Amino acid sequence: MVASARVIYVVLLSVVTHVLAGGQNTTKSCVHLYEKGVEAYLDNRFDLCVVYFENAVQKYRDYTKKLQNCRLKCHQEAQLSEPLYPVDVDNLLFYERAVKSTLCIVKCKRAHKDTFVNSNINKEAEKLFEDKKPYEYLHICYFQNKEFQKAASAAFTYLVAHPDDKIMLSNLKHYSSMDGVDMTEVVNFEAKDYVYLYIHGADAYEKKDWDGVVQNFEESLGAYLQTEDECRAQCEGPFDQGWYPDLIPSIANHFTFVLKCKHKCRNRLNSLNGEKHDDLLPSHYHYLQYAYFKIGNLRAACAAVSSYLLFYPDDEAMLSNMEYYKRLPKANDDLFIPRPEAVHYIQREMYERRILKYIAREFKFDDPAKEIASEAIKYRVVMTEKHLQGPNRFVSEGLATTKECKTLVSIAKMFAILGDGYQGKKSPHTVMEKFEGVTLNRTALLVYFGLLDPKYLELYLRLTDTAKVKVQEFFQVKKQLYFTYTHLVCRSALPDSPTNRTDFSHPIHADNCNVLDDNICEKLPPAYTWRDYSAIIYLNNDFEGGEFIFAADANAAQIQSVVQPKCGRMIAFSSGSENLHGVKAVKKGSRCAIGVWFTFDPEHEETERITARQVVELFQTKDLKE
Repeated sequence: MVASARVIYVVLLSVVTHVLAGGQNTTKSCVHLYEKGVEAYLDNRFDLCVVYFENAVQKYRDYTKKLQNCRLKCHQEAQLSEPLYPVDVDNLLFYERAVKSTLCIVKCKRAHKDTFVNSNINKEAEKLFEDKKPYEYLHICYFQNKEFQKAASAAFTYLVAHPDDKIMLSNLKHYSSMDGVDMTEVVNFEAKDYVYLYIHGADAYEKKDWDGVVQNFEESLGAYLQTEDECRAQCEGPFDQGWYPDLIPSIANHFTFVLKCKHKCRNRLNSLNGEKHDDLLPSHYHYLQYAYFKIGNLRAACAAVSSYLLFYPDDEAMLSNMEYYKRLPKANDDLFIPRPEAVHYIQREMYERRILKYIAREFKFDDPAKEIASEAIKYRVVMTEKHLQGPNRFVSEGLATTKECKTLVSIAKMFAILGDGYQGKKSPHTVMEKFEGVTLNRTALLVYFGLLDPKYLELYLRLTDTAKVKVQEFFQVKKQLYFTYTHLVCRSALPDSPTNRTDFSHPIHADNCNVLDDNICEKLPPAYTWRDYSAIIYLNNDFEGGEFIFAADANAAQIQSVVQPKCGRMIAFSSGSENLHGVKAVKKGSRCAIGVWFTFDPEHEETERITARQVVELFQTKDLKE
């Protein structure tokens, strides 16, 4: 019974590791060796277990080191290379360097073909080793081979990565009580060079060995920065977009993913064998400034003081040290210049943090209403052709609830871009107002980036889908009707605009033809000649002006009807010259609405809506899997 279970487990393990390695030939790869180590462990062949796991760990180290070195070397070579053209036009220098770096990485990987072809590590396999899973087996295999000191070190290595693992804590405690185990000699097998250099430097400080402090902390500082660079390079791996965004969104998406990973590196490195030190990097300069002062190198001491203050500018102890150094006879302001690597580190840190804060502020949606309202919507037509004094037009109410309107207005205020939907023109119809919009495509990108909850994209789609149904029902449309464009837009009065305006927020026009002086409407470009029906879903009324009007002529000499916007109200009409319309000046505040246009022409179907639906379905599928 036990043997059968073991056989089943080994078969399953083999399948899993085959998948982890991407289904390729994994002979001699770290994943293959990991699998063989587990098999040896299950067969009680503990000597082979040690061999396989040690080799697996070493192969993974070799793989990551070569990968990191390729990325770092190629990045540096691309940055230092002579540009192909002396002037940077349209950011082409960025792309040139990207191409050069890519070519360099391809060549580098080919030069180490055995490492990269045989390894074929994906995210799951990488996590296996980054989580130090081999040491869960290794400590037992060492113990069974009576290598108790190594068993204790393997358990400790795992605990550094998983400090709250109670079982491993118990194992280490057991090893510590065994004969032949010296806890002062227990090591972290995965510790980086800077860890031991830092510890030796701190020990030298306690012994007042100032030369030893300088030597060890300078080496530790260099090793730390190198290790962080390697960690950051490790972040620059593949990223599954999950769909097919355009060039720039694809780059931005991947960059954001990588940048967030890179910002975890400092936290990952701020550990001395499991003991967290939030100030590990700057503390190097703290030790160095005192040691340099003790050996009489005032210039180096002042540079170290200034470097430390870049990280903690209000640190009273270090400010006091700086004042002390400034009072020394040989001191002058030229000495207090931060070290170049510290300046570079802080500038990069500040810039990256500003980018991340910008992303969080401009993309992340913070809905004031925690849940979309569940109140019943009482939809009804309140104005028809008779009330509106013209053909093929109606007004309805109850299309959206109060909370749904507030949600969409909040999305608009958070994510709208000036001139979006108006060829980038911030004030396309009047200099007294600004126009900001959020397209369906942009909303889908926000959702896919994880910066907007999918339910808000679903709301955007659902309301506009309902609008289409109501348009079809009222006008008794028999042909296939397609969406051609959808746009969430807010038009706002500028702060210095007068309140007695008589101009229009949007002059009298038709949606599918150009209105001429004699009221003839030509169906020629730049008009959207394919539009057949139009609808506007209003989201608020907390502004002044902004009334929608139907007019009998292009000069608005004869106004047929006026519609006041308010949440959930929709006006719909056919898009031709029979429905000339415009918007009165928005005198104060912001008027927000969703414009929707429909067509009978499948050639002009809104592809962004197809993309948006795919994004919604993607997240629905993920939710089901989870």
